[in-house]
Amino acid sequence: MTQPWESGANWGLFFLRLGIGLIFVAHGYPKMTGVESGTKASREGLTNSIRRLGLPFPRHLAIVIGTIQVFGGLMLLLGLGTRLAASLLAVIMLVASTRNFVEKQFVGSADFPFSLLASLVALGLLGGGAFGLETFLYTR
Repeated sequence: MTQPWESGANWGLFFLRLGIGLIFVAHGYPKMTGVESGTKASREGLTNSIRRLGLPFPRHLAIVIGTIQVFGGLMLLLGLGTRLAASLLAVIMLVASTRNFVEKQFVGSADFPFSLLASLVALGLLGGGAFGLETFLYTR
């Protein structure tokens, strides 16, 4: 019987969760807290993007999106609720990549959120692998 640490797939899912989780925590924190990061990943930048889309309550929606990004990223890092977190974050990245593709171009604008979307779809379909808390908590 193969042990979980012997499977390349489990290691691949582990590192995918870590990388994607860190990205979402780092990008979501300024949006959630309002701390200025000096990048496009700020609450004001997202609020302006939401306003251009014509969605209601852009500032509140930016805070909600940032909160989903932070807690979704933490869930991915821990491997707890991986499929749920990946699904919620995938919806955000679908909107982001579509908006960037329509307003700008794919290369240099929509490619980053699209690559995150593809990674999140993979995590949503495959789960977090053997090295997450959900495996530890639910297989005993």
